[in-house]
Amino acid sequence: MKVFKNLFIVCLLVGFLGFDSAFAGSYNPGVIPLESSSNVIRADVKSERIPAGTVLEVRMETPVNSHNYFEGDTFRANLLEDIRIGNLVVLPSGTMIRGSVEYVLPSRHFSRGGQLGLNFDHAVTPFGKQIPLDARVTRARNLDPEGNFSAGGGYFDALGKNFETSANILTSTTKYCVDKGLLFWSGVPVAVTAPLGAFTGTIGGSGYFLVRLIYDMFDKGENVKVNPGDIVELTLIEPMDVPVN
Repeated sequence: MKVFKNLFIVCLLVGFLGFDSAFAGSYNPGVIPLESSSNVIRADVKSERIPAGTVLEVRMETPVNSHNYFEGDTFRANLLEDIRIGNLVVLPSGTMIRGSVEYVLPSRHFSRGGQLGLNFDHAVTPFGKQIPLDARVTRARNLDPEGNFSAGGGYFDALGKNFETSANILTSTTKYCVDKGLLFWSGVPVAVTAPLGAFTGTIGGSGYFLVRLIYDMFDKGENVKVNPGDIVELTLIEPMDVPVN
């Protein structure tokens, strides 16, 4: 009887240990089966590399300006031509190129124009895949040597235009009086009309110059504008890897 009782206890222990091992093997909260993860990176994804130095020509779709745009405001453009690696079209024409305003300086007093820096930072494929890009603007309308869009201007530029306009007032007034003097009595009156024209032109030109000299101190320059349809040339600084399937 005692032997039977011991045998029964051993069977219970063996059964309990077997059940515990089976339960542990079927349930482990710390392990997620690989096939259930939605973020698994496919090993068979292929990509093509667009080398640094490649030129991308884009057409602006969003207007941007230095008057009411701020750093971080976004814009978009479209690629104008296919980008190929060999015979393979890596980025088709029409691919959306997006970016944001990186630097903005509105127009200021002393006739100083606005400035605008644009950062084109990623492309969006026709399948919605966003691909980072690192590029600089190398050719566009109103582009300064630093790669920013600029309306130009400045007090010295305004001063030069002011002087040119004042000189034109002097010469045109003098010429007008000389021409009138030559019309009568064989041109004898020109001896009077020429000095009169020069004097009047000097007074008028000088007066205009002084007024503009003060006005340009308080006047603001133009704000730079990048309009829809403007063509911008980008050059890749870093290579760009584009998935092809």
